[in-house]
Amino acid sequence: MPASGKDLVDLLDLQEVGTDCFLGQAACPSRMARTYGGQLLAQALMAAYRTVPSGRPVHSLHASFLRGGDAKEPVRYDVTGVRDGRSFTARRVCGHQHGHQIFELTASFHRDEAGYEHQAPMPRVPVPGDAVPLVDALERADCDTRAFWREEWKALDLRVIQEREAAAPPAKNLAVAGGRRLGPATERLWFRVHDPLDSQEVALHSCLLAYISDLTLLSTTLRPHGYPFLAPEVQRATINHTMWFHQIVPADQWLLYDKSSDWAGGSRGLATAHVYSPTRGMVATVAQEGLIRPHGVHSERPVPVRSPRTY
Repeated sequence: MPASGKDLVDLLDLQEVGTDCFLGQAACPSRMARTYGGQLLAQALMAAYRTVPSGRPVHSLHASFLRGGDAKEPVRYDVTGVRDGRSFTARRVCGHQHGHQIFELTASFHRDEAGYEHQAPMPRVPVPGDAVPLVDALERADCDTRAFWREEWKALDLRVIQEREAAAPPAKNLAVAGGRRLGPATERLWFRVHDPLDSQEVALHSCLLAYISDLTLLSTTLRPHGYPFLAPEVQRATINHTMWFHQIVPADQWLLYDKSSDWAGGSRGLATAHVYSPTRGMVATVAQEGLIRPHGVHSERPVPVRSPRTY
């Protein structure tokens, strides 16, 4: 995976291989077998940006992960123009690898306009200097796992706000199962691209935010059940991912990822989050559904035949 901010920027420098068709290179070297979901999000969004008029930043994206990608191979992104209006532009991007579609993204872009404004305030949390580097906060992880995490994500600075440092979570953030009250379904961390970036291009920084947004979000759905981040007992994979961009801010400055999970069931979990800038307020809202299947559970169960019902 990218070892520096420059490597991360280079990963988003797509090669144009045809009309509205782009090639995203693999993140090498990497010990990962599957393509990181944030890489697909960021490269697909960059491909869409390449076909959109300037002055129209992204305001939303919706993505589906259809097959696991091969982390050692590039991905071809085919962009389709869905709409080009006076205020909004919409694009659909399909990611292909080995002759199969592995990913699909729709994105909407909107020219800047004045209008009504309001936002929820950023929660009061410890500053990044008082938070713990994520690699140091990994629980139940052996030395190899810690080394893997340190190598793969060295381009990013990630710092966990540990529960004892944060204010006690409100009662609504305590998950419930079968009448039992579980642990808090919340998690917060600071993040930024580790190295200062030369470019302040809007497209680049929105793609970098998309890249980081897939990291650690799904782990929030496991916190009420006592599983720490990277717990080996659970098979996990992103199924779909949605983002709303409220403003574009530099990704090489500290941003707060305030995550929570209101539901899990059927081997799936749903997590939502807000991204905040300490100086500019709410930056983005994120929602993700993912697979959280206990290892050893058979995934192919017979589908019962039911008579039609009216709901």
